[in-house]
Amino acid sequence: MDARIRIALMLTACSCLAASHRSRNFLISCNDSRLAQQIAERAELYRHQLAQEWLGHDLPAWLDACPIRVQADSRLAAGGRTTFSFERGQPRYWQMTVQGSAERILDSVLPHEITHMVMATHFGRPLPRWADEGASTTVEHISERRKQNRLLIHYLTSGKGIPFNRMFRMQEYPQDVLPLYAQGHSLARYLLALGGQQRFVGYLETGLADDNWDAATWRHYGIRDLAALQTNWVNWVQQGCPRPRPASSAVRQTTARIPAPASASGWQRR
Repeated sequence: MDARIRIALMLTACSCLAASHRSRNFLISCNDSRLAQQIAERAELYRHQLAQEWLGHDLPAWLDACPIRVQADSRLAAGGRTTFSFERGQPRYWQMTVQGSAERILDSVLPHEITHMVMATHFGRPLPRWADEGASTTVEHISERRKQNRLLIHYLTSGKGIPFNRMFRMQEYPQDVLPLYAQGHSLARYLLALGGQQRFVGYLETGLADDNWDAATWRHYGIRDLAALQTNWVNWVQQGCPRPRPASSAVRQTTARIPAPASASGWQRR
């Protein structure tokens, strides 16, 4: 076979293995051109819808389109990773990878990762890890959220719960990240049930402004401090996560094996 023909065939074969689709804010790389287009369209839709739900308004176009590398394979656990850098309060140089079945990528991984992006764009700074991951997990498919609920019970009954005064100051992931994911998701659900998504965002704004999470908890949810919030939340989990009533400081003590937080005045950010 002529060498030029062989090279042409090789290039054609390679092009079949990789497809891309560009939208206003995303550039998708995938081995399936139809899926690449679906992901681009869904990503733009999530970007709009999630910004409206969390912030109450749409976002301007990003300075950089976000490349998304897709590995669609039902044998892989659903998951994703998004990296970026803050430059003068603006997230720049996005990089996202997603994997799993096409179904889970579209209904769980993609909205999770885009929630991170919406929050980064709004706040212009890193969030406490529990809040960032907790909020992002609440928008996943119900099957993924149920996994987090099952893991939460395991961690709380095996002494792996994280005291709130420590969890709220985490800016980096701990070595064992799964309890943080499960607990952050559950606390985000609890706070969303108390006041919705935009109040949750306002709570984070207030807490980040002066690092006084006790005052922010009282201002936005009428709960005395982080210690009372932890007690109320554990009580809610033990009751099966019912629709919460207005919080009260007179909540009974629980038996979940999570250490009681120390006085908030006694800790500082690392």
